[in-house]
Amino acid sequence: MAQKAEQKGGGLTLRDEQKRFTRDRLIAGALVAFERKGYAAATIDDIVAEANASRATFYLHFKRKADVVLVLAKARSRDWRDLYRDLASGGALTRERLYPWLDAMVANYEDHRASVQATNQAIAVEPDVAEVNLANWQGSIAVMAESIERWYGAEPEEARVRAALLLSQLDRFFQLWIVSGLSFDRERAIGELTDQWLAVLRRRNKSPAKRKEH
Repeated sequence: MAQKAEQKGGGLTLRDEQKRFTRDRLIAGALVAFERKGYAAATIDDIVAEANASRATFYLHFKRKADVVLVLAKARSRDWRDLYRDLASGGALTRERLYPWLDAMVANYEDHRASVQATNQAIAVEPDVAEVNLANWQGSIAVMAESIERWYGAEPEEARVRAALLLSQLDRFFQLWIVSGLSFDRERAIGELTDQWLAVLRRRNKSPAKRKEH
């Protein structure tokens, strides 16, 4: 009865908590296996060994190792989309607002480094992971593009292009720096990113007609 009452109240039962704990342990084990052997080479046996679980337990939670990466990619996308919305919620960006936001994004990539690396490797061999990744990019670009239109009066397609340039630059740089381990001075790197973002955002808009004349 107590268990049913807990479910009706919206809380987790002990069984639910155990399932979530086991699932999280499998995900953590998968990340270790992917980092140690690479996504393509890592097997279900490698994952369950790292998680101290059985194959049967793995298949209770996931059908294949790609499902682990999909869970990670979708969760990471939600987190990052929230960060983009936070950035977009105010007015036109200033250096005082943008620099700490970029600094927080560095910390976020650091926290998700293994997850980002596993997703990158899975994209090359798992079409559905690549599809989800593209959808994540489209969603993030849409959030930023809407803000660029609102802040700077850019044309919709111009705003999309600017948003894609900014976010892809950010991601590629963080991939080299945080995921691949190319060393940079943190303060200087974030400062340069801040200046480049502001330069792109504040660039004077040109209509398509004027662009053709040049």
